[in-house]
Amino acid sequence: MKFNFEQKIDLYKDGFEDKRNDLLQRRKTGKALSSLLNGIEDPLVIALDSQWGSGKTYFLKRWVGQHLKENNDQTVLYFDAFSHDYISDPLPALVTALEGRTKNKNIKKLQNAVFNLAKAGTRAGVAVATSGVSEAFGKVGEGITKALGDQAEKSLEEYWKREEGRSIAMEQFRAALESMVLAEKNNKVIIVVDELDRCRPDYALEVLEVIKHFFSVDNVHFVLGVNLEVLENMIGVRYGNEIDANAYLQKFIQIKLELPDEVEHPAHQNWDVSLYLDRLLEQLKIPEHVGRPLKFQIKIVARNNSINLRQIEQIVSAVKLANNFYLTNENIRPGWFDVMNDLIISRIVRPDLYPKFLDATIAPEDLKSYLGTNDNELGRERDPGYNSRASSSFYSWLYITENERFNDANGNLRDIIPNYTFSRYSFLFPDISPRDIPQKIQREWLDLLQFYKPDSEINQNNKQP
Repeated sequence: MKFNFEQKIDLYKDGFEDKRNDLLQRRKTGKALSSLLNGIEDPLVIALDSQWGSGKTYFLKRWVGQHLKENNDQTVLYFDAFSHDYISDPLPALVTALEGRTKNKNIKKLQNAVFNLAKAGTRAGVAVATSGVSEAFGKVGEGITKALGDQAEKSLEEYWKREEGRSIAMEQFRAALESMVLAEKNNKVIIVVDELDRCRPDYALEVLEVIKHFFSVDNVHFVLGVNLEVLENMIGVRYGNEIDANAYLQKFIQIKLELPDEVEHPAHQNWDVSLYLDRLLEQLKIPEHVGRPLKFQIKIVARNNSINLRQIEQIVSAVKLANNFYLTNENIRPGWFDVMNDLIISRIVRPDLYPKFLDATIAPEDLKSYLGTNDNELGRERDPGYNSRASSSFYSWLYITENERFNDANGNLRDIIPNYTFSRYSFLFPDISPRDIPQKIQREWLDLLQFYKPDSEINQNNKQP
């Protein structure tokens, strides 16, 4: 059983050529990004902003391959910042990675400049406490003061020499970079920095400083895969909450682009997002009688709650891990599977409501928030705007919680829900109170430590009378 949904990508080679690898139709986004970078000469830093789990890394790796297919005379580097944040200085790591992507002889000049920067980079503390020494030690103290003063003067000279060496080395670096760009066939160097928002705050911000101060050269462009909200929080951690984090980032980032990161309202849902969910259900071989209502419920819940691609993966994985004895039993009434789905979805998407679902204490207003529904959708079947799926889900939970507003349901639902959806005569749940259903499903269907037992023991405990 495999739960790693990340497809293997041959970096720098695989693009968006196969439609199955571009279910979100992001090739168009990639083309727009390439056109933007190719059309600008000034040094450019683009932040590709979206939430964790929205597919930034997948897109960027595919885009790098596609861009190189269409611009094979450019130097393009994909740099995983998170895998390098154990290193104190990001500049050597970037130059080393860049060396692996180009045969340009000027890369050696870059490395020499980095080496010179390392030699000049150490700052010496020159604060020398001399006040009061003469008074304490008399003539001896005067001698000590003079000696310390001479040492301080020498340290200051060394300090300024190092600073002068650092400035020279920085100019050498930029000059080498300019020569490198001019020697490129297409005069372009594009560096993709991914996973910046997963790094240590000090390292992530150092990367931005390095980009600004060292790589600000014409036709050198950066694309940052980042969650800007997280990056702004990092700035607050480092400099205090008083700082305007957004204004701070504007010093480093010229353009912000966004990737769609959530399932939209069903009426406007991207068909390819639905295809991605279909693929996961097929890949994990989720039975149709379980997968079909799960898809409907995700669409309903997504109307009022952001559900990103990673959360969809987590939801489908949790369904797959459910007790196989129940999962494959098509004789079980559909209501039990609906409860299982809502327990899984709420735990991942609305953890604030999950305990209320589990304890059968969920209130009508909470249900409306979870389902994104309203009174028009919950009215009578023939009323304008009536939504059968939302209404069935809403009143099913009112039945489970034994809420008196269950009696407001239309006549069909008042009959179907107790007598079919949650038939008390199911052999699995004889004489069970509706309020006990969520806990029982959690314990026997979803509790991995509870039901991962030998098949013989499971079958013995669940014999049909």
